[in-house]
Amino acid sequence: MTDARDSNPVDDLDLTERRLQNGHSATVSFYRPISEVLHVLVMDPDNPPVGMEIPNRPVSANDYVARLRGLLDTWGERLTLSFTAHFGEIFDGAVLEQFPRVRSLAIGGLDEAINLEAISELPHLTRLSLNYYGLEDNDLLGKLPVEQLTSLGLGKTKTKALDLAPLGRAGKLKGLYLEGHHRNLDALSALRGLEEFTFNPTAKGSLAFINGMPGLRVLKFVLGGTASIEEIALPVLEDLAFTMVRGLAELGDMQRFPALRRLRIQDQQQIRRIMFGADNTALEHLWLFNCSRLAAIDGLPECTQLKSLRWLFTERDPSALSLPPSLTHLHMLSGKQKTEAAERAAIEKLGYIAEDHEGANFFYK
Repeated sequence: MTDARDSNPVDDLDLTERRLQNGHSATVSFYRPISEVLHVLVMDPDNPPVGMEIPNRPVSANDYVARLRGLLDTWGERLTLSFTAHFGEIFDGAVLEQFPRVRSLAIGGLDEAINLEAISELPHLTRLSLNYYGLEDNDLLGKLPVEQLTSLGLGKTKTKALDLAPLGRAGKLKGLYLEGHHRNLDALSALRGLEEFTFNPTAKGSLAFINGMPGLRVLKFVLGGTASIEEIALPVLEDLAFTMVRGLAELGDMQRFPALRRLRIQDQQQIRRIMFGADNTALEHLWLFNCSRLAAIDGLPECTQLKSLRWLFTERDPSALSLPPSLTHLHMLSGKQKTEAAERAAIEKLGYIAEDHEGANFFYK
């Protein structure tokens, strides 16, 4: 038994390989700079450790790294190499030279990092998650191999001026996550093959650049601020989500999204009305939470494939709604614990299941 804080802990490659062989994805993490001796954490899912005392066994770093290189070569994108924590020590990107065939890389949760441009020397890299708040190099993206990436996540950074212009060259990108980055945001209109986009909008900027992404299937607005999304129209968008976006009041006619299957709106206090119509026949799930001023949802009878409506913290009477015959799940509660049982009973009396539909929640997938 060794205190994980006083050793150099790494993940068990036996468990990792077993997970991969069973068809799952996996992550191997380095929590400190690689030293001569590493301590493999023996994590038994049936007997979790108590406190910081975790069973482990020492191994040669050379042996561990050699085996890990083999796994990275064999399993490709399904195996992510992660560098995180480092317990106050410096992460040096030069370590990436030891993993030339890595395809999926995550770097984050670090106090200090240097030589991040070493990422550009990874010829097989296709997936990158970079979540380093201390980043100060505004031109870092211009030094990275964005042309070969299919997935990119950029967390919040100290600098507010990270230049996004190089992403205009990222023609293979399918998924993009941005947290707090807006400099040269219009360059993203060149990403015509992008399928999933998550970002924090800004009240000062236009959202029209999103229309340059005609293949977008998933769009998630998280935090940030904007008053309206009326200028966006996407022909194949299937999933649309809003979470705590400041000032959002106007969604406009949702028929601009004829392929929309799932709409999720959470903690939005300014939205008063949602408008659907005859072009929203693809809609299957409507998920609403804590939208205190929402008073009307128009066009629900025309959403002929709608399976579920979740509307929490509302005083609306479910029996007063005009709903399509396709609906099976109706989860409408006021949030008052004393009346919840009666509210559920009333919904069930109408012939609906008073629970969430398993296919409705997509935000964290």
